[in-house]
Amino acid sequence: MPLTVFTCHRVLPNPHPDALNASAFERSLDYMQKKFIMLSPDDALAYITGTQTFPENKRFAMLSFDDGWLDNWLFATPILKRRNLKAALALSAGFLHDGPVRERAEDVPAAVVERRNLDAEKIATSGDTLCYLSRKEVKAMHDSGCWTIEAHGTRHVKNSRGISSIAAPDVGVSNDAFEKFLRADLENCIREISTITHRKPAMLFWPWGHYSDASVRIAKSVGFKAQFTTEKGSVAPRDARDVLPRLNVAPKWEKFTRNVFIFSRPFLTKLHACIAHTETLRKE
Repeated sequence: MPLTVFTCHRVLPNPHPDALNASAFERSLDYMQKKFIMLSPDDALAYITGTQTFPENKRFAMLSFDDGWLDNWLFATPILKRRNLKAALALSAGFLHDGPVRERAEDVPAAVVERRNLDAEKIATSGDTLCYLSRKEVKAMHDSGCWTIEAHGTRHVKNSRGISSIAAPDVGVSNDAFEKFLRADLENCIREISTITHRKPAMLFWPWGHYSDASVRIAKSVGFKAQFTTEKGSVAPRDARDVLPRLNVAPKWEKFTRNVFIFSRPFLTKLHACIAHTETLRKE
């Protein structure tokens, strides 16, 4: 049976335009735990690579988070710990900063915790990354037993072509220059994570789901065993695809459950693609 890799970005106590509120997140987890056997990221990787066998009549799922938001530590971690779940944190190393472990939301200004995504990315370019995780907080998440820290690259911005800067060369950039840039970006992300966790990340989650043949090849060459986009679908054991699909945890309940029903079933995924004329999210 297939593996469904769910993806989230943020969890906050109250409604927010860029996050799941905590009650919606809990409801989604209730649904996942009822419908699937939840795998840790390490077990999910064993499923993908075929290094471990799993029952054929069961449905499996893994949970992932992108970027490295402070709220992942403050609000998602206690929920995961209470449920004995483990998620993959796809960490964007460029957002890391040095600072203490912020233990309580009450000790952090609301303007920092609740910063809008686009505002946060814009402000981060000037050096203010306080709404993202510090290195010590990433270590605390790793030590909590609730997270496996995986890679999201270093530079989390879009280029002049409107795609991720690590997906493909920008206008006027040679293929050789892009390869050198991307290799340095990924190796820096690996180094940052390995320094914090003493474990080399094995999975790469492409920002915005953007990638190209060149970027996939380079990512393989630096040692990633699985790569993920944001295209909807599920993953088969020993899946031969270079880049694997995920399923967003949509904030609207009806959309979430409908997507799970369709995109956790390979036949319905293919049927939906034919009817909706969907295309791959590959960016060349």
